[in-house]
Amino acid sequence: MVRRVHAFWRKMPGPVDRDLINRSRQARQTLVSACVDLLPIDPVLVSDGADPLTVVRQAAAHPATRLLGVVDAQGVLVGVLPILRLAETVVARVSPETLLAGLADLEEAARFGSEVAARRVSDVMLPPASVTAGDSIDEAFRRMHARHLSGLYVVDDAGRPTGYLDLLELTVRYLEALEPDPSTAG
Repeated sequence: MVRRVHAFWRKMPGPVDRDLINRSRQARQTLVSACVDLLPIDPVLVSDGADPLTVVRQAAAHPATRLLGVVDAQGVLVGVLPILRLAETVVARVSPETLLAGLADLEEAARFGSEVAARRVSDVMLPPASVTAGDSIDEAFRRMHARHLSGLYVVDDAGRPTGYLDLLELTVRYLEALEPDPSTAG
């Protein structure tokens, strides 16, 4: 991996900006705890036994949060629910023909069947997606990217959510790394 990065920089036209490389490295090592509150995006936690129709109203009160955290009775994160999946679940229940027309294969048909039958959030949630406050944003981005998620829940040692880290917050931190430090500008 390191060789590929070095090869990338060698192929870049013009002189290599060592300061940019250092800022980029520092950004990747930034702790999640330093980014969680960059934007006013609140965590939205729902019970694993909640009805998806009820959860839509709860989610609508927090439109900036695109990934809901699903917790059990002890408050432990047991899953996540992307807003798109929640919307598909509700549409499948209210107007199944809307989604039925777009089915292309057996896997989609099976998912459609489970969405129509879903009566609890646990029926449609995905496995938990989380980081700890001490993880780097590089690790957080890798987890989001691998799972195609727009955020992750920050959890404590017991697995209870303490915050929400949105992809946009990571992007803001990486963007700051691209901008030169005005105190070192000549």
